[in-house]
Amino acid sequence: EAAGIRMLDELDWQGVAMIECKLDLATGRHSLMEINGRLWGSLQLAIDAGVDFPALLVACASGNSVAQRAPYRVGVRSRWFWGDVDHLYMRMTKSARALHLEGAFPSRFEVIREFLSLPRRGDRGEIWRLRDPAPALLEMRRRLFGGR
Repeated sequence: EAAGIRMLDELDWQGVAMIECKLDLATGRHSLMEINGRLWGSLQLAIDAGVDFPALLVACASGNSVAQRAPYRVGVRSRWFWGDVDHLYMRMTKSARALHLEGAFPSRFEVIREFLSLPRRGDRGEIWRLRDPAPALLEMRRRLFGGR
């Protein structure tokens, strides 16, 4: 975190940034993977857990006071249906070796069981929202029929 902040300070960065690093388990060293001047891909999970970063950003930019630490709900999970489909397909069609899986990982049976399981308490759909089904329907159309 401190190295990332120093880097953004050196760039005289203003605004939102996402810095992604990878930890080398053998050496304990972090390596920079990317810097993005945007909010992160898992943003919906934070919002579903009760921390609305875009609203906090607008409040901050508008000069309004922002709570030091926003309360959040523990146990919220974000599920992306097509990501689950991709995971199921890869695990059913490729070996653990071909997927570079190391250590303990779920069996194919466990992957099928998880895919078919009912949502757990706290699960939220990444794209599917009853109040606004259009993004999920568009994504489904693209996945099934291609195109924009």
